Amino acid sequence: MLTSLKRGIPLVLKGSPFARGLLQAELCPEMVGLVRKNVLGPINEYQGLLQSDKAKHYLGEQINITKKLFPEVFEEVKGIAKGFDLQMIDLFSFYHLRILRDMDGCTSWAVSLSEDGAIVGKNRDLAAGNKILQRVFVHHDPDWQGNKILSVGSLGAPCAYSSGINSKGFCLVDTNILTSDHGFGACRYFLMPFLLTTCNSVNQALKKISDLPHAGGGSLTLADNSGKIAVVELGHNHLNVKKSTQWLVQTNHFTSTKLCPYNLKAARQSSIKNSENRLCFIKKKLSVIYRDFTLNKVIEIMKSHDEGGGICRHHDKDTSSTISGAVYTCKNRKLYFSDGNPCDSLWYKFSF
Repeated sequence: MLTSLKRGIPLVLKGSPFARGLLQAELCPEMVGLVRKNVLGPINEYQGLLQSDKAKHYLGEQINITKKLFPEVFEEVKGIAKGFDLQMIDLFSFYHLRILRDMDGCTSWAVSLSEDGAIVGKNRDLAAGNKILQRVFVHHDPDWQGNKILSVGSLGAPCAYSSGINSKGFCLVDTNILTSDHGFGACRYFLMPFLLTTCNSVNQALKKISDLPHAGGGSLTLADNSGKIAVVELGHNHLNVKKSTQWLVQTNHFTSTKLCPYNLKAARQSSIKNSENRLCFIKKKLSVIYRDFTLNKVIEIMKSHDEGGGICRHHDKDTSSTISGAVYTCKNRKLYFSDGNPCDSLWYKFSF
């Protein structure tokens, strides 16, 4: 199936961080109103929360931390704000709403294959209305000395807002995890482009992650073309790193002993149960196909709706829907991508 896929055409953003941010609006002028609505809608909805002294102080400190830790990403966000005629504080508030409040999901996995390097997948779960903003991007900055980033993300957000791979074969994808372990530190959405621009391997990324303070919340699945894979569960006070020479899976709850107590469960029992079911389901499936792994087999898993854990989610009882499926192959640096529910959408092949 995958050998005959139609070639996908990414949105190419080339230039300095500010220029790449600005290009989003310049290349997609018809989307400016929708991006503004996507950002300002939640900002207006949670205006009471955002106007509290605690939220204002937190966001002010996070802006200062981002300027210090990730100056390039901060410049990219400035370009996005200018292009879509948004205030910086509104964009930062929007990016941090998952800390100030909670939403969304996702399922990620990684497989280590001796001959093919690592292969990474993600079903991206968001409110269905986000699909119209979703794009595949190629980011190319002259200061990166030839390095490029191929990523799945959204208009109005910085590079690799969901997942990405660089031209060295280092790949990462994230999942959202609702937690009470938050504080001042690196926001996951700014950490991801930083790692893709500065790392060529899982080991490099793990070192940089361990050296940084973190805002907390979510996970990163990491992989490279040597076959190394790892999952990092991101808390503010604690980090948990999982490694394997075979395969790893992550959904939307912490699994480590030190982070489990910080899972937010109140009023969310159905979401936690759904996350636990998806984790068990894909673990079971990968354990069966790992010894005879093919991309076709794993994409069939990503299309699945089996009761008790299928990972292609449609907007019915759930608060989020699977708006895309992505599979990255680190050795040949390809992205196989479904823009919509993986079960009934066309799959395309992207490359640098």
